[in-house]
Amino acid sequence: MSFESLFNILLIILGFGLLIGIHELGHFLAAKWSGIRTNAFAVGMGPQVVSFRKGVGFCFKSSSPKVIAKCGKDANDMTDAELVEHGISETEYSLRLLPIGGFVSMLGQEDGKPEEVSADPRSYNMCSIGKRMVVVSAGVFMNLLLAILFFVICFQIGVHFEAPIVGQIIPGSPAANARSIAHNGGGENNKIVPGDQIEFINGEKVTTFQDVQIASAMAKPGVPILLAITNSADGNLYDYQIVPKNTDGGLLELGLFPDSTLQLRGGESAVSALAMLAVQYPELLQLQPGMKMAGICDPVDYRRNKDIAFQPISQFNQLESFLSNRLNSVTTLWAYGDKQVVVEIPTQIKLQILRPVGIPENAPQNYEYGFGGLVPLSEISYVVPTSPNIDSLEVGDVITKVNSLDYPRMGQLRNYLANQPDGDVHVSVLRSGSEENIIAKLEDGKLGVLLTSALDFPITAQPLEEVLANVDGALVSTPTPIAGLQILGGSSLLGASTSISAELSQNDIVHTAQTWRQFIDQIDTATMNSTATEKLVLIVKNPTKNAEVIQFELPTAIGKITGSTSPLAQQLFEPLYVTRHSDGNPLKALRMGFDETTNMVVMTYLTIDRLFRRTVGVDQLRGPVGIVSIGSKIAGRGFSYLLFFLAIISVNLAVLNFLPLPIVDGGLFLYLVYEKIFKKPPPIAFQNAAAALGLCLIGALFLVTFYNDIARLISGAV
Repeated sequence: MSFESLFNILLIILGFGLLIGIHELGHFLAAKWSGIRTNAFAVGMGPQVVSFRKGVGFCFKSSSPKVIAKCGKDANDMTDAELVEHGISETEYSLRLLPIGGFVSMLGQEDGKPEEVSADPRSYNMCSIGKRMVVVSAGVFMNLLLAILFFVICFQIGVHFEAPIVGQIIPGSPAANARSIAHNGGGENNKIVPGDQIEFINGEKVTTFQDVQIASAMAKPGVPILLAITNSADGNLYDYQIVPKNTDGGLLELGLFPDSTLQLRGGESAVSALAMLAVQYPELLQLQPGMKMAGICDPVDYRRNKDIAFQPISQFNQLESFLSNRLNSVTTLWAYGDKQVVVEIPTQIKLQILRPVGIPENAPQNYEYGFGGLVPLSEISYVVPTSPNIDSLEVGDVITKVNSLDYPRMGQLRNYLANQPDGDVHVSVLRSGSEENIIAKLEDGKLGVLLTSALDFPITAQPLEEVLANVDGALVSTPTPIAGLQILGGSSLLGASTSISAELSQNDIVHTAQTWRQFIDQIDTATMNSTATEKLVLIVKNPTKNAEVIQFELPTAIGKITGSTSPLAQQLFEPLYVTRHSDGNPLKALRMGFDETTNMVVMTYLTIDRLFRRTVGVDQLRGPVGIVSIGSKIAGRGFSYLLFFLAIISVNLAVLNFLPLPIVDGGLFLYLVYEKIFKKPPPIAFQNAAAALGLCLIGALFLVTFYNDIARLISGAV
């Protein structure tokens, strides 16, 4: 771990301690205002490091020994008159060893011990109910006030947020299946595509992509949300009604990711990701974190003229658009400080998205990549260093069998493994032209590898004879073009053409495909200049003793391949940001800070509501470890981001502390309401039982969040 990472972790820990300290300061100031005797105010928890008390000054650890030596007894045992006589303050201020937490000790108020009251007129229990309500709620008020202050500072500086521009759309997601409804007399049946800008959600103006994510996560289950989106091609505004659906983690989502720039992210994770890609694509070894793609051109044109003017490019969706009609590599120009680097990047074929019938939406993968029902095998592109199979599985291995599952599709394989018990699994792979049988280890439903489509190997996985297709806005079961042809998993791709005779045998094929890439290239070539009356002929060979050759025809219109995509995933690039700021106007910043705090309060309560409704999974919760982990990364982005994050945490502390639960401020406030109504506090037995229940709930919550945090850290997901 780098020094910067350790420093950022320390900042978050101290920041978290500050939030709790401010909360306790609220209680302390309110107690002083109410005339309640306060014996101690501590910042941090655990053993005392240093203390201060008026009359004895600063002390190493506790001030009690000096007080006893001077006065003959401890300050807590003295009356107000005795304290005045000896010139001793009633309050000991202390700094504790652990910089998280804090507390206020008030006379007559002991957390978890409601029976311990005091008859002293300055005790907490002798104070009026109204003043006690102020004392109890003051911590929450201070956290909200601090959040407003932090937000104001952030908006004065300016804070970057992901722009509400579509970058990627998850295959099979609600957004992928959405079609526009009538708007201003037209515009029906348009798809959402990368580059589109989201303008409104349910009539509310959208300023950041986070607005989209929050609106979908907080939507009522089964209820559509209305999006107004500007189409990137024609500039028109179209309306979409989309019902968010549960993800594997329990959140409601639309299936949209924000767009990004073409500047590679920095940091250790970026180095690791580029190194992983370079195993499969050595050309990428020239790239370094922080580089920015500035231009793009056709590799053939560049080879002919090294001085060619590159087409300017700045957003990821522009890169995808450039590749949409290409199957080969692309030449890119990268800016790195004062230097420029030209890198020819190989592309990946963008196969059709096929939705199998009968796969649950929360399955690890509910879609496949293929063509006409034919699907490539899976190839290992990377073995995670912590994988239990680091010494048995290799990059380039093509998986042909797992236990009794022959020639599995990628999604089929992931779903199968996710439902298998941990332990040994029998895996068959093609390695260096021969088949090897390996006993692999399965942990948490995973082999510890990353998979990609085996496009350099001309063998199909188990074909799909039936898929879900979008028909008039609804997903309906539809047969694929290969349905009924009895094509088997493990079949070989032989070729594609528009001019093959009906009596063709395997030996008659002149242009035999040696890879999936060649097969798709043949399809693309055959359909490029075809007429409407021509048919696309595909030839495959079944893995039987008879080596049966199957030849079938398709309309040439179905043969259009959508092009290629870059192996550089969008997640490798810096997001495309918009800046929220107050334009230097403090009053505007104050209003923005107040509005942001209010929105965060509402969002926190809605999140709690969704937890009870089970539309937000418990595994989405984070504890102290998760907060520190996330916060340290955010802190690395700059001061304003750190403040913004701490403001959010401060709001969450305020809301959680004011829930009507035992032993937190909200529960104590509820007791005071009861006392106001019934002229007496709740029975001691009830308070003790409620306190025990509250401790159990908080303990359970801590264990759940701690488990979630550790699981995320182990898996690398934060």
